[in-house]
Amino acid sequence: MKTHKKTQNSLSLLIIAFILGACSSGSEEEPQAPDQASGETIEHLKGEYTRSAVPEKVAVLDVQFLDHMIALGEQPVGTVYAETDNGLPEYLGDEPGEVSLLGTYLEPSLEGILALEPDLIIATDTHEDIYDQLETIAPTVMFDRMEDWQSVLLSFGLILDQQDEAEQLITAYDEKVNELKESLETNVGDETVALIRPRDDMIRLHTTAHRTAQILYEDLGLTPPEMAEASGDTSTMISLESMPELGADHLFMLQDETNEALTASFENTSIWEGLSAVQSDHIYRKNTGLWIGYYGPIAIDLVIDQIEEEFIEE
Repeated sequence: MKTHKKTQNSLSLLIIAFILGACSSGSEEEPQAPDQASGETIEHLKGEYTRSAVPEKVAVLDVQFLDHMIALGEQPVGTVYAETDNGLPEYLGDEPGEVSLLGTYLEPSLEGILALEPDLIIATDTHEDIYDQLETIAPTVMFDRMEDWQSVLLSFGLILDQQDEAEQLITAYDEKVNELKESLETNVGDETVALIRPRDDMIRLHTTAHRTAQILYEDLGLTPPEMAEASGDTSTMISLESMPELGADHLFMLQDETNEALTASFENTSIWEGLSAVQSDHIYRKNTGLWIGYYGPIAIDLVIDQIEEEFIEE
C-alpha cells in the first residue's frame, strides 16, 4: 500500500514538473499570429458556417458556383454538369480543369461526392431533401438558387479567403455597367426591350423581377414593355397571338436545343413576321444557359458584352 502511494506521489511530481516545463518553454517562444484564414462566419439557408480553415476540397452542386470559384481563381474538386450543354459550360473553356462530374443539380451523385472526401459542400435550396445526407459527408452550405450573384460571390470570398478579389470583381462590374448605361441612354433611349423564351407551345416572358431581367432594367436602365412589369412572378407565359400586344421594340430571345423547333414554327407565322422588332431586325438570339442558367460573374460579364454588341455601334 505504501509503495502504491509512493508511486502516485512520484507520478504527480512528474506531471507538475512537465506542466511547469511546458509553461517555461512556452514563455520563451515567439507568440504565434492568429490564423487569418479562420473564424469567418457565413450565414446561409440552414444556419451558419464558421470557417476553421480555408477548405481545400470544395464540391459545388450548381454550375453557377463553378463559375464563382473560377472567377476567384479557385478550382472545386467536383461539380454537377450543365444539362443544356451536356457537360460543363462552353464559355468556361478549359478553366474547370480535371474537375469530377457529380450528376445534374437536380440529381447530384451522393456516391460521387462521398468518394471525393470534400472539406465543404456548397448546395442550393434545390437540395433541401438531401441536405441531411450531404451533412454526413461534409459541412454543407446552402444558398438560395435565385439569390443575387453579387451577395453569393461575397460569401464565396469569405469561404475561400478571397474577400478582396470578390469585392474587386463587383467593383469592375459596376464600372462596366455604368459606362454602358450611359451609352444605352443615347443609342436605345426609351425603346422597350423584352427577354423571351419560346417554351411549351407558348412564350415565356421574363418580368422585371427575374434576375437576368434585372440586369437589363435595373443595372443598365433599359425600358421594359408594360406586360413585363413584375407582378410578383419572375416570368409569365404568353401566347404567340399576344406578341403584338407586348409591343417590344427589341427582343432578346433565348434559344437552345430544347426549343429550336418551336422557335422555328413561331418564326414561320404571319404574326411573328408582323412584329415591329422583327421588321426592324431587332431580334437577338442568345444562349439560354449563359443568360439564365449559369449566373456567375464570368457568365454575367459575357451577357453584358453581348448586350453591348447588339446596341452599341463599333
